[in-house]
Amino acid sequence: MTAETKKSTKTATAAPKKRAVRTPKSKAAAQKPELPSVTAPAPLTADTLIKVWFDGWKKTFHLQGRSSRFELWAFMLLNSLITVAIELKCAYYFSSRFLRSANAAGYSLDKIDQYVTTAETVFYLCIFIPLFPLGSLLIRRMHDLGKLAWQNCLEPVFMGTVVMSMLLLALNELSDTDYAYTALMLGICFVTMLYSVGFYSLKFLIQTLFYRGDNQTNEYGKALYKTDTDEDRALNLSCFYFLFILTIGVLYLATALI
Repeated sequence: MTAETKKSTKTATAAPKKRAVRTPKSKAAAQKPELPSVTAPAPLTADTLIKVWFDGWKKTFHLQGRSSRFELWAFMLLNSLITVAIELKCAYYFSSRFLRSANAAGYSLDKIDQYVTTAETVFYLCIFIPLFPLGSLLIRRMHDLGKLAWQNCLEPVFMGTVVMSMLLLALNELSDTDYAYTALMLGICFVTMLYSVGFYSLKFLIQTLFYRGDNQTNEYGKALYKTDTDEDRALNLSCFYFLFILTIGVLYLATALI
């Protein structure tokens, strides 16, 4: 066999070269890491505070979703400022200064009584109506912490029912003039109220007012106002709120003692 024949035989029997197969990249590797669902810091302006305040009122009966500490403290601070301004105006109609001005203007007793009744109605409405949006905000704050609000509310409600039942028993015994037993039952009611309802209510308020919520999206919705800047502003608003309440309390005591 010649050399050319051997060479052609080797070429014919040689295995074909394999092509390099490109393996497609997995989708998991191609995906970008998920970023936290946090909005940009909200500019602390009067427009932002008014917007948060209006949102709190619009969501009065909206018990789903989440609310941050910034939303809660902004609503409480702005609502307190407005409420105090309205109540100071209402308090004017309860004063002797208004009576002197009304008599000088020649108002009748019916007209004066109408002014006083209207001012008294507005005064109490400004106290009780904001409790509804505030309650909704506190429930959404518990959702922001990843907790079901109703579970934390059942404990004080249950203990309050127990205390009210004991109080009714004490009042029933009072009709039989058993004063020693009545005093004992009232003392037990006070201690139970202080260490049970007060404890659970205080725990609920501390969590909703001061605990930082989850930065990520949880089962209740997306996180809003969750940057470090927003959290610092929430703490600043809480300090302004307590200073404002302390100032109002000191002024009230000063006017009452003078």
